[in-house]
Amino acid sequence: MLTNARPFDPSESAAAYDPDQARLIREAVCFLYTLGPATDEQIADLYFEHIDGHPSWPWCDWESVRKRTSDARRLDKRLQKVGTTKSSHGKTVGKYGYLEVVAA
Repeated sequence: MLTNARPFDPSESAAAYDPDQARLIREAVCFLYTLGPATDEQIADLYFEHIDGHPSWPWCDWESVRKRTSDARRLDKRLQKVGTTKSSHGKTVGKYGYLEVVAA
């Protein structure tokens, strides 16, 4: 298993994991959060709405973008939960955005 793959991912997912692509998607996700607070679903939708204007963003599965949102929040502590809303499935989900001050 690759060291950058999630330990709970199935082996076929770990074998397909591309750390360079994941980094590029994560950087795109961080940029998209600068547009304003959003849910994981909203960020994934925004990725594909803006992909034509960003040639460095890799074409990938919608779910790959959604998964990179949690990676971005884990690595950039300025991204914090700013509220909740309902997902397209009716589930209560977090809305995240950049905070100026990092929580201690």
